This record gives sequence, structure tokens and C-alpha cells, in this order.
Amino acid sequence: MKSKILIAGLLCAATIPPAFAVTKCVKLPSSTTTCTNLTISADDNQSNGTANCDGVNFEFVGFCSSRGGSTGTTAAFLPASNTNNIYCWCKMVSPAVSSWVLYMDMPGSECYRVCPYQCAYAINDASFRSGMFGSLSD
Repeated sequence: MKSKILIAGLLCAATIPPAFAVTKCVKLPSSTTTCTNLTISADDNQSNGTANCDGVNFEFVGFCSSRGGSTGTTAAFLPASNTNNIYCWCKMVSPAVSSWVLYMDMPGSECYRVCPYQCAYAINDASFRSGMFGSLSD
């Protein structure tokens, strides 16, 4: 009986493929606190924006939520209300995926109009970058 269990275990081990870890590298020096060459692309009233920071392309999605906090705060999920969605939250979707990161509050209808642009611009903010790069996943 022990030999049958051993043979079955060996067969399972031989047929299950090994797992390999993947590492993503982004050529952005850790000492960089601001982009020396920043190009932003985002249209008004759109949900996405892009930034090129010293040759590295970043893609963002912006969302206006009723949840506030301080710049760099992260969240997995965001609420929205009928009246108070004035907080611009950003999610990096390329070259890696981050959690939602709060950038700033924008009273009135400004949040919906320019949040993705602000997300792309926020790559220069140290607190925002800390939240963004500290919450990366695949």
C-alpha cells in the first residue's frame, strides 16, 4: 500500500509543471523625486491618461469618489455617492497595476473633467509616488 501511495505521489509531482516567478523592471531611478522631462496626455471628460516620465510610459485610470484622505492613501475599492464625488483617485495600469491612490480633492465638477490629467501629473508628487509604487501587483 505504501508503494502505491509513493508511486501516485511521484506521478503527480512529475505531471504538475513548475511555477516560475516574474519580475517587472521599470527604468526609473529610485533617487528620482521628480521627472526632469514629463509629457502628459489626457483629454477632458475621459477616464484615462498617460505620462512619460524621463522615457518611462505610465498609463492611468482616474476615478472621482466620495472617499477622501491624504495624498498617497491607497484603497482596493472606492465608493461613489450621488453628490460628493470630489476626490480624484488614480490607478496605474501600465507598466504595472497599482491599487487606487488618492491624489487630491477637486470641488464642483472639476474632478470628472480633469482627474485623469491630474493622475498623470501626480507622478511628480512624492507622496503620490510612494503610494503608487508601494502598492504594485501583477
